[in-house]
Amino acid sequence: MGEEIIVVGCGASGGTAAQFARKTSRNANVTVFEKSKYPQYSKCALPYLISGKISGPEKLIEFSVEWFNRAKIKLFLNSTVTGIDDKKVYVKKNSEVIVKEYDKLVIATGARSAVPPIKNILDKNGELKKGVFTLRTVDDAIKIINYIGDRKRNALIVGGGLIGLEVAEAFYSRKLNVTVVEMLPNILPSMIDEDMSRELYDQLSGYIDIFTNHMVLDVEGDDKVESVRVKNNGNGEEFKLPVDVLVISTGIKPDVDLARSIGCKIGEKGGIVVNRRCETSVENVYAVGDCTEGRDFVTGGSFPVGLGSIGVRQGIVAGVNAAGGDMELF
Repeated sequence: MGEEIIVVGCGASGGTAAQFARKTSRNANVTVFEKSKYPQYSKCALPYLISGKISGPEKLIEFSVEWFNRAKIKLFLNSTVTGIDDKKVYVKKNSEVIVKEYDKLVIATGARSAVPPIKNILDKNGELKKGVFTLRTVDDAIKIINYIGDRKRNALIVGGGLIGLEVAEAFYSRKLNVTVVEMLPNILPSMIDEDMSRELYDQLSGYIDIFTNHMVLDVEGDDKVESVRVKNNGNGEEFKLPVDVLVISTGIKPDVDLARSIGCKIGEKGGIVVNRRCETSVENVYAVGDCTEGRDFVTGGSFPVGLGSIGVRQGIVAGVNAAGGDMELF
């Protein structure tokens, strides 16, 4: 009998960890638990699903259930890991509870969308008000598509980062009137310098409305979003914008609940602290992807991973090491 390797999460990082665990050891038993109904798919392509350039969710799948079966990796979909204790994971799959022991565990729980404290953005049940969305999953994209239909006209995106601008492009291609509100002075503030941001701003302004150095204060509408109140951070002026659909794209929060419950160290950026071998502070437990934070080799400071390219590299390292290999991140 080979070692039992369990991966929690079948995103790009978790799916890659499972694949490289299998490549490293033909004898290990590799199991993946994924809470959604989809196997590993491309989250980067979600805006293209909204725009219609990609025709359906099935086109996003990178590695199908059949692929995992051929690789002799046990993949459980619609399976939520509810707890970890004494080298066992507890999983809820529909009405069934699965308990499985592990020798090595890889946590790839990803992240949640960060929602800023905008007044009245939630309904009476504490959920996002009708017409307000975030974009992290296929289901999020499908909800946005269904809500827009053929009747919605005014779309507003809170956040001028990469995802926000990609959603803006998707909405524009669907012939909506698009507005982007960014709290900081420039769009793509964490990616490019001010001079390049200005060039991009000038290009995009011919197609969509962009308000930099502004913030959304309030969502108005009883049962659904109908307008928002926006404030100019420079002069304090406030004004209203009509809104039929509102997308929040203001970053992510690492999903670390499971890791914290077993004593994994959580860092200053809110992610699971991992070393260059993707090991956590708990023996035989690895973590990869958006739920983690690493050490910047230039500044020496912590940084949230938050990028698929880094997450996949982490998945390779964690998978190899969990299966008995020896690898470190660059």
